[in-house]
Amino acid sequence: MTMSKLAKQTLIVFLLSIATLAMLFYGFTNKSTGWIVLALIAAFVLVIASLVLMLHYRKHDKLLKQLMVMTENIVDHQPAVPLFVEPGNSLKGIADQLNELQSRQQDEGKTISNSNAELITILSSLPVGVMVIDSTHDVIFANHEMGKILERNILTQVHPYTQDIRNYQLLSLVESVFENHKSQHVEVQSVTGESVTWDTSIIFNQLDKDFHILVIMYDISDIINVKQMQIDFLRNASHELKTPITAISGFTKTLLSGAMDDKKSLVEFLKIIDQQSDQLASLVQDVLTISHIQNGTNYVYKPLALHDFVNSELKSYDSMLANNHLTIHNQIPEHVEVNTDTTILTRILRNLVSNAIKYNQPNGEITISYDDNDSYWQLIVSDTGIGIAQKDISRLFERFYRADDSRTKQKVSGTGLGLSIVKEMVDAIGGTIHVKSQRGVGSTFTVEFPLVDEDSQTDSENQ
Repeated sequence: MTMSKLAKQTLIVFLLSIATLAMLFYGFTNKSTGWIVLALIAAFVLVIASLVLMLHYRKHDKLLKQLMVMTENIVDHQPAVPLFVEPGNSLKGIADQLNELQSRQQDEGKTISNSNAELITILSSLPVGVMVIDSTHDVIFANHEMGKILERNILTQVHPYTQDIRNYQLLSLVESVFENHKSQHVEVQSVTGESVTWDTSIIFNQLDKDFHILVIMYDISDIINVKQMQIDFLRNASHELKTPITAISGFTKTLLSGAMDDKKSLVEFLKIIDQQSDQLASLVQDVLTISHIQNGTNYVYKPLALHDFVNSELKSYDSMLANNHLTIHNQIPEHVEVNTDTTILTRILRNLVSNAIKYNQPNGEITISYDDNDSYWQLIVSDTGIGIAQKDISRLFERFYRADDSRTKQKVSGTGLGLSIVKEMVDAIGGTIHVKSQRGVGSTFTVEFPLVDEDSQTDSENQ
């Protein structure tokens, strides 16, 4: 062992020193030249041994200092150069263990660094706003979505969170969590610009000797709008159902009370009951259609001669056109052929033509035309009717919505679901619908159908 050798060397030097002094003392006392020469030789050996001992001591001391520096670096999680010790050195075991510890620490550090990088990548790509605030009220991380939510270009360097959060409600909540050390989950609303609602969680995260505040925000405006639409739909549907049911019930009770004895009243009331029954059946059918669209369906695309198809559909409107003194023009070229689902196309065409008839003016005209490009083909239905006010166009496809008094004054039949059904059908097949209208001039509805090739057609049929 090195320590044993060093101790032995020290002991030898010590004993050699005593022996040298003893020989010198004896030689000078007895005036013996031999002992003096022997003492001088011993002194020379003593000097050599002392030098060797000093070199060994310095080497040992240097190794101890290197081990100390390496230990401090490991404690401070700083990189350290591996320390190599020759075999037989008593410190070799300690050096090897420190080298192994340093290697494991570096490996764990790399693993943690990679995990942190992956976590930051995941957080940065989330569709949820995430912000981390430390105990000194500084932002130490914020993803891109949080910047979009707060409408701020959030700095990557550490900075106070008040530079980014300007919403008073959100600021108050964050301050409350800082003061009470309790997490909160609330809905925060925007007070400027477009109305937006965020589902917001402000989480107090206790660490060993510190804490962080985690702010998570998610835009739930669409969810709230859908919920409100469902409420409105149920309310409007209930109202629309109640009207024909009340009429049927009222006139039926009137007949049962004795009015059936009057043949004129009997016929009149039965016609009203029949009309209201048709209205009720139509409403139920429209509601079922909407439910069918929302639940999804398989579409069967087949080649269709569009001009002949439209002519065939328009025959069912001959009496309505004659009664309203309207003229309809099919301007679709005879050679046009499209791949489409005939059920969807039929429902869309019937709704648009029916509206064009109902809201047209006496001696008016309706025109059905076609256009296409590399991405879609268009079915265009134009009329010379009363038109739609610009303020009503944005809400035209809402369920049960009727534009204004000028339309309802005509007392046309309908459920108020026709255009909403058209819009949902068009959306379901990946198309779009556009409206252009001017009061007193007329309206033009343009439906864009995506082009469907043979491969897409086959895939749809096999689903």
